[in-house]
Amino acid sequence: MPIIGIGIDIVEVDRIRSAVHKRKNFLKRIYTPEEIKTNPKGEFRYQELAGRFAVKEAFFKAIKSGWRRGVTFNDVIVLNEPSGAPYIRLTGRAKEITESLGVNSIFVSISHTTELATGIVIIANQ
Repeated sequence: MPIIGIGIDIVEVDRIRSAVHKRKNFLKRIYTPEEIKTNPKGEFRYQELAGRFAVKEAFFKAIKSGWRRGVTFNDVIVLNEPSGAPYIRLTGRAKEITESLGVNSIFVSISHTTELATGIVIIANQ
């Protein structure tokens, strides 16, 4: 399996919490509605949001593009299988770039503590 790119990122959970409270459009600019989950009390799951953010950043690194090639955060949708395993669904420019690179497999992992979240993305052509 030829690996095309690898990306990793680490995010402070408090940084995401602060952005949600201080920046009016932060959630809408970074996450799709299906990525935003709350706990039974209606509170945001900040560790989960931070993990999703880290995966998005890691994906940008894996495709060696960042936002320079027109990719937006909402082009990279980080969801979970029923088992809880994370996966990425791509749209827009992110999908176009990965197709042009010959990517047909994307591997994702997320881990977090109370304070930090990390995400890793490996893109490959099997």
